[in-house]
Amino acid sequence: MSGRWVVVGTAAVAAVAAAGVLGAWWFLLRDVAEPATVGEAVAAYRQDGAGGRSTIPPGVYVYATDGSERVDALGGTTHRYPRTSTITVSAVPCGVRLRWDVLRGRSTAWTVCTGASGWTERSSHERHTFFGVTDATTYRCNGTPFRPAGDRPGTTFTVDCSTGKATEQGTGRVVRRQTVRVGGTPVPAVQVRTTTSFAGDTTGSATNDFWLARETGLPVRIGMVSRTTTGSLVGDVHYEERVSLRLVSLTPRR
Repeated sequence: MSGRWVVVGTAAVAAVAAAGVLGAWWFLLRDVAEPATVGEAVAAYRQDGAGGRSTIPPGVYVYATDGSERVDALGGTTHRYPRTSTITVSAVPCGVRLRWDVLRGRSTAWTVCTGASGWTERSSHERHTFFGVTDATTYRCNGTPFRPAGDRPGTTFTVDCSTGKATEQGTGRVVRRQTVRVGGTPVPAVQVRTTTSFAGDTTGSATNDFWLARETGLPVRIGMVSRTTTGSLVGDVHYEERVSLRLVSLTPRR
């Protein structure tokens, strides 16, 4: 799941007040969004010693990327995403970890348990950075399918995840089976969609579509749209994200 946002505007304002100097405004309210590069992802993969056995061949996968994120705190700012981003696949004890890096301050990592009874999302960890302040949020999920067993179109399921202060709940559905071309190669895939609402410290909604290769489970396309609102010292802060990812090559970089 994507687009969960706990506003960093509160932290920025508090830091400025604590600094007590006008120059701090210039430093703290600068907003710089630098692309996360393929080389950085590969270097991190090698340093982490990632590998192991998983249903998806481990490594760094490159995606054509179109999208942006926006927040209206402190006058508002928009981060346009670069034309390419990466998903790093690594094995974990129960299955696989998928980490999407698009900006040096924007990433999401999904931990998914895999098995014959289906794939289940254990957690997702998100990082957002605005005005030099990074917010990290982890949602832990309660039996939420990531890919229902059998890939049968029409299969529905319940989404139930929480940070402890905010919840994300809704429904998911296997939309269809579809052949997706990746670098000229036809890949049989299944499209899984979740539609959720947020409550608690964060409110709003999100719709996420994953096209997963049926043989391995590798995401070959992803579409994510979210709109959330979080209260802060400067009032309600609205966050929006819209992004589309298309896998460039089935061969991972290592």
